[in-house]
Amino acid sequence: MPFTLTLSLGTADLSQLRWAVSPAWELLASIRTLARPASHAIHMPWLSEHRHDPLLTTPRAAAARALTAGPQGHLPGFLAPTPLSPLTTIDDELDEVRRTPAEVIRRDLAEVFGTNRPSGLTPMARAPRRELDRIVTDLHAYWQRALAPAWPRIRALLESDIHYRARSLTERGPAAMFADIHPDLAFDQATGTLRIAQRQSNPADPHRSLDGRGLVLVPSAFAWPKLYVKTAAPWVPVIRYPVRGIGTLWESRTDAADLAAALGATRALLLGLLETPAGTVELANRTGLAPGGVSTQLHKLAKAGLVAPHRTGRVVLYARTARGQALYD
Repeated sequence: MPFTLTLSLGTADLSQLRWAVSPAWELLASIRTLARPASHAIHMPWLSEHRHDPLLTTPRAAAARALTAGPQGHLPGFLAPTPLSPLTTIDDELDEVRRTPAEVIRRDLAEVFGTNRPSGLTPMARAPRRELDRIVTDLHAYWQRALAPAWPRIRALLESDIHYRARSLTERGPAAMFADIHPDLAFDQATGTLRIAQRQSNPADPHRSLDGRGLVLVPSAFAWPKLYVKTAAPWVPVIRYPVRGIGTLWESRTDAADLAAALGATRALLLGLLETPAGTVELANRTGLAPGGVSTQLHKLAKAGLVAPHRTGRVVLYARTARGQALYD
């Protein structure tokens, strides 16, 4: 039977609602996916390739492994600071982790492991900053091996989700937007209450107010199929949720020539360039095509459900839809 966590969102919180991307969270969640592959079959192509990664198998990485693949559903808070931008990089986040004060490291270790702290983390309890620096170095090496090659396709899926959700919020309001994110989310606009079903454990403090700190929504590939909520200070409250279209992530890519034959060379070219969102003028400059011609082809792609326009201030950016992304994954 699920328990319910309720978050009270005031006007200030809703006005500060934003989306962000977190490479460090994907790194951490992917390690836990490798450690518990049975419940993450959707990532099987990636799991098969990286299941023997040195982070999971070598004695040198024992501390990093113990810290990141510990109790199910729990991670030390300092490992996953709340991201505040869709442009966050892995180096940005790991540098922030490295700067964690020693007292915060010790506090989070105690909260997660209690008296059952793995022996591999004993040196960290004694010299937190020194050991954390070594662990972050191991995590960065893991990123380069296991996630950096796939990051462009993962990031494209995350950015597509953000554009879709932001548009949904504008057109349908927060209640519909939250309900569409995950079946465990329900927002009551009349009371400003966000209800979150907790399927693993009964939260110690089931009724929380965000107190004007805002809320960051982070789509995630490796969170699937769960939600992860963090409201503790000093971080900005964050909800990490399964990205839309996750089933297409590891599908084999369509041959570019085949796609051109199906869509036409110009439309296939434009769809290929929309791995990240772009505007008509930018696409015209990158392709050498006339802006009017680019606009015409984008409208045809949008009519086919392969791209969608998203207004950002005075600029209209086009991004692949989940259907369009599926042609490239």
